[in-house]
Amino acid sequence: MSLITFSTNQISVSHKTKTSEIFFLEGRHPNASGKTIGEIYGYTDQQIETDHTFIQWLFPTDEPSRSVPNSPVLRPNDVVLIKESEVAQANLKKSADWYLGFLIRNNHWVKRYDHNHLRITRVIKSLRLLVNDEVADSFKIELYNILAADRIVIPQGTRQFWDEA
Repeated sequence: MSLITFSTNQISVSHKTKTSEIFFLEGRHPNASGKTIGEIYGYTDQQIETDHTFIQWLFPTDEPSRSVPNSPVLRPNDVVLIKESEVAQANLKKSADWYLGFLIRNNHWVKRYDHNHLRITRVIKSLRLLVNDEVADSFKIELYNILAADRIVIPQGTRQFWDEA
C-alpha cells in the first residue's frame, strides 16, 4: 500500500517525491500558468513567440532562469525521476521536435540577437541533463541544418553557448 501525502508543490509516493514539474512533463499536471503540456503543443507560432514562460516548463534545468523569475529549478531527485519516467522522456523528445518545427517555420530568430537564442541554449542543456548527449547533440545538429549558410548571422558567442550546452 502506498502512502500518499499532499503539499503545495509535491506528492510523495513510497519515498519517491514527484514534483509538479515532473507531473507536468508526464502530462498529468498544468504548469504555474495553468497550461498543460498538450495545450502548449497546440500553441500557434505567435503564442510560442510571445509566451515567455512555457519554455522553462517544457525544458526544465537545474539552473534558475535569469529571464523568468519563479521558473522551475530541478533538484537532483527530480532529474533522477524524470530520467526514470518513460512518459517524461517521450515528452521531452516530442517537445524538442515541436520546438524545432517552430524554428523551421519561422526565420525571424535568425539575426544577431533574439530571445529564441536563449531558449535554444535551454533546450540543449535540458535535453543533455534529462535525456542524454545523443538527443541533445541531435537537436543541435538539426538546428545548424536549419541555419545552413545563415549560421554566420548568429554571433560566434551565441553559437559557442549552444556548442557548450
